[in-house]
Amino acid sequence: MYSPASLIDELECHLKDGTKAERADILQRVTDLFLVNAEHASKEQVEVFDEVMIRLIEKIEDKILAKLSERLASIDNSPINVITQLSRHERIEVAGPVLEKSNRLTDLDLVEIAYTKSQAHLRAIAGRRKINPIVADALIRRGNAQVAMRVTANKGAAFSQTGFTKLVERALGDETLAEKITDRDDVPPELYEYLVVHAAEKVRKHLAATCSPARRAQIEALLTNISDRIVRQGSNSTSGSGKWSTKTLTKRELANLRTQLDELVSIGKSTDIIPALAKLAGIQDEIVKNVIDQGSEDVILIICKAGDIAWPTVRSVLTSRSWRNQPDEKDLKNISDKYFRFSSDNAERVLLFMKARKAMSAAEMSKLFTEA
Repeated sequence: MYSPASLIDELECHLKDGTKAERADILQRVTDLFLVNAEHASKEQVEVFDEVMIRLIEKIEDKILAKLSERLASIDNSPINVITQLSRHERIEVAGPVLEKSNRLTDLDLVEIAYTKSQAHLRAIAGRRKINPIVADALIRRGNAQVAMRVTANKGAAFSQTGFTKLVERALGDETLAEKITDRDDVPPELYEYLVVHAAEKVRKHLAATCSPARRAQIEALLTNISDRIVRQGSNSTSGSGKWSTKTLTKRELANLRTQLDELVSIGKSTDIIPALAKLAGIQDEIVKNVIDQGSEDVILIICKAGDIAWPTVRSVLTSRSWRNQPDEKDLKNISDKYFRFSSDNAERVLLFMKARKAMSAAEMSKLFTEA
């Protein structure tokens, strides 16, 4: 093979004065030469082709670049700078083949492209043979319905807990996406239950009609358990189980719970505050107890926001004797600003994520609050 200097010197006159057709012809011949030798080429030899091809593709027509992308996409040691440049091309005909097939692109490359390029680029990434969680999560966060559908149906895609949570939220009103989720074996059980229970009626009917017999039995069992739970909660509204859901309580019951919480906070009964907060937020008593024991400020805000608790009560909780590291007035002002900016929907999403994880450190909880 040639050295970089000899190849570039030989091509210099063509690069300077050659027509588009001549440049395209040279690029094709260089590509042919690379593909013939690719299997046994050393790193240094690949770099030679990389440098030459980069020079050649500067003023090449898109249709020629699209052919180049197709030819290089599946080659394990393709010239990396050429692949990187093709992957960021605005035309999907050029970028698509390498986005979907090239293993020369890193996760960071793919995430950057997912956040800066078109939905067509995202759809190409969603079809990759293997997709790591950081990339799959970016696709779910920014992708449209087609992107979400394709990456969810891709068995080679792996999702983080946060990614699965966002995916399930999107599927609540989308029967086709919900069906794709139920076809996966790696959905956390808590999130699968959340999808079945909270999905729109048409989505639940569609799932029951299209899923496998085993899945159908699971869905029916979940719905039966939820119905039984609602009946039990309705007949035992003073239970201290801490496994309530605010969606099963009447407005009067919720109002009574909030009044009860105000009274408990005012007299400083920290032990009794725990079940009241848990009922309002629809979570287990143990979660609230751990939060109070750790003095996790961000997470108590999440719990209170999910329970639609007024700021004066939240303030009283944070300044009560049961709370570690009581904030001063300046801190309370910052905390109140944070509390009012945080939405109830985000609070419920974070709590759902916490339930899925089952055990989380205070640092992880605070990070969730910041990201939400």
